[in-house]
Amino acid sequence: MIDLYLFSITTQTLSSIIIGVGTGLASSFMFLWFLTTIRPKVRISTDIAEDTIFYEGETHKCFRCKVINDTWKSRIYDIEAQLVLIKYVTVDGGQNLFMDKIPLIKERTWSLNRYSKKDTHAEYAFQFITIRDLYDIWDDNVNIELRIKAKHAFSGFTRTDNYRYFKTNCIKKGSFKFGNTMEIT
Repeated sequence: MIDLYLFSITTQTLSSIIIGVGTGLASSFMFLWFLTTIRPKVRISTDIAEDTIFYEGETHKCFRCKVINDTWKSRIYDIEAQLVLIKYVTVDGGQNLFMDKIPLIKERTWSLNRYSKKDTHAEYAFQFITIRDLYDIWDDNVNIELRIKAKHAFSGFTRTDNYRYFKTNCIKKGSFKFGNTMEIT
């Protein structure tokens, strides 16, 4: 009788431990899944705007790429941009990639708010600008890529997005319209 009683206690204890560990693991995985789904989401313009800018006391031709925070219900911060020139060099057996950084006037911005119709200053959008003449460096063996890295304000997770521009016909004369649009006028 005592053996049956001890067996009953150890079975109950063992099942309690297994259930506790199982529910703990399941809830941890669900929480981790939730956090990984709330990463920054940015929209990068598929065209480049060619415009002029007054910079360091002079008027320069400039090229602009627009980025909009499309993260659901959250601000993003610590946004970094990198514009690179990607060259393809044919070698024995294939092609090698060489990358050169194209300088931007400002490569970082502190934060972008989440999209809101009430935001009269469009603090959910930002334009990265270069005064390097892209026509001078762009040919058939070259692409240009904009890379964006941002952190989610709630989870702290980082995400990197990029968009590659293949031909110079993506450059449109004009400026980006204000707000939640990528239209160039």
